[in-house]
Amino acid sequence: MFANIAYLGPVGTFSEEAAERFADILGEECRLTPYTTITACADAAEDGVVQYAVVPLENSLEGSVHETLDILTTGLQLMIVAELVLVIDHALLVVPEHTGSISKVYSHPQALAQCRNYLRRHLPGAQLLPLLSTADAAAFVAREGTGIAAIGSISAAKQYGLRVLGKEIQDSENQTRFVVLGKGAAMPGQLLKTSLLFSVKNVAGSLFAVLQAFATNGVNLTRIESRPAKRQLGDYIFFVDLDGSPDDAHVKAALRQVATNAVMLKLLGSYPVLV
Repeated sequence: MFANIAYLGPVGTFSEEAAERFADILGEECRLTPYTTITACADAAEDGVVQYAVVPLENSLEGSVHETLDILTTGLQLMIVAELVLVIDHALLVVPEHTGSISKVYSHPQALAQCRNYLRRHLPGAQLLPLLSTADAAAFVAREGTGIAAIGSISAAKQYGLRVLGKEIQDSENQTRFVVLGKGAAMPGQLLKTSLLFSVKNVAGSLFAVLQAFATNGVNLTRIESRPAKRQLGDYIFFVDLDGSPDDAHVKAALRQVATNAVMLKLLGSYPVLV
């Protein structure tokens, strides 16, 4: 028996690298399946087509991946069962026979944004064009030929037969946090993090009351972010990551207080950080 793992494809994406690392950590035979969108990855896990979906949650340069956040607000039964962090090294890729100038650069919008300084210095006249993934960009350049370039991984260059024109072209140290979504319990290991979301009434002091509950109980919040609740202007959902798990006495006490002040509270999972 093997584990089925969904990831954001096609072959050659950084999401595939994250999925491969997760498979190595599982230590069992795995089948990795690429999907065209993050939502499709989550749907496959929700429907039982795969056991796990490895999806990007946030990047150290460009912030959160909104599609993943929006998935977590839905009524899906999926939980975050693990997380892992991948160092992202972007490369400028061209076809082997390329010579001369580059008029267009293709990649995922976040990859283009993460390399804006390099592109401004070295390719100031190039048109920057978004595609669904860095691997899609590599495949497109491989098909279309000379005069254009893709931003992608070294593995994508090997996969699609491209030449690496520039290595490590991202603006600064670049890491992406991936989460593993599944219906089962958290992966074995110390439960270092808990993720949750909540909403509050749109009245003075409501958000403060929730945050104060964490502070007075000594719970360290490592991330807090808001997203529109998609009901009406002014309604927001807040995403929080914290150190520890609900089994810890101080976290349990904080969550009890939060529940009395929040309109909605949903635990997204307590999980280990895989290395």
